[in-house]
Amino acid sequence: MSGASAGPGSRARGRARRELLLTATIALVAERGVAGVSHRAVAERAGVPLASTTHYFTSLEEMVGEAVVHAVETELARLRAFRERLETDGLTPAAAVDGFVGLVREQSAESTAAQFEAYLSAPRSETLRRHVRGLLQETRDLARATLRAAGVHDPAAAAAVVALLDGAALHRIADPAPDRSAELARSLRALVLGFSVLAMTDAGVVQPSQ
Repeated sequence: MSGASAGPGSRARGRARRELLLTATIALVAERGVAGVSHRAVAERAGVPLASTTHYFTSLEEMVGEAVVHAVETELARLRAFRERLETDGLTPAAAVDGFVGLVREQSAESTAAQFEAYLSAPRSETLRRHVRGLLQETRDLARATLRAAGVHDPAAAAAVVALLDGAALHRIADPAPDRSAELARSLRALVLGFSVLAMTDAGVVQPSQ
């Protein structure tokens, strides 16, 4: 049956099966890495026929790429919502930093693992590279908005914030037991302060130490 003649019920079942495949793929990515994902493993994890994987996706690379996007879409939605708050609610610099730390704390372990697996595999996959670029761009845009709220406009600061957050998230995967949120918040404040002092130094307001 063609897609044009499929009824609402058939389309709903198709969406549900596709969702099962994406969920199964991201679980396998988090457990085994991208290299450990296969059509058969995804079908078995999802509890669907093997042919479903090639019916809904043209390649394994496409399925993995879409699964990564699917996994981080909730995180992207939270990033966008927080960015809107920054731009409309006039959060104080301290509240902006605390909100940013909260975003990191609330990200699921599975989504975080999938994110870093995508980072590592992106150089070998144009599909994943495109999705990773989008995720990094969203995060940098939010970092810039957070920094503007703190009075920092240096383009290099956003990249530094994202690197710090990614490092903290990666450490949380490796050693999840300690809650280092307070340390991360303090590090972010120090970074903001450092770039603020650097801007004043560049402007000649503060003289650099000899």
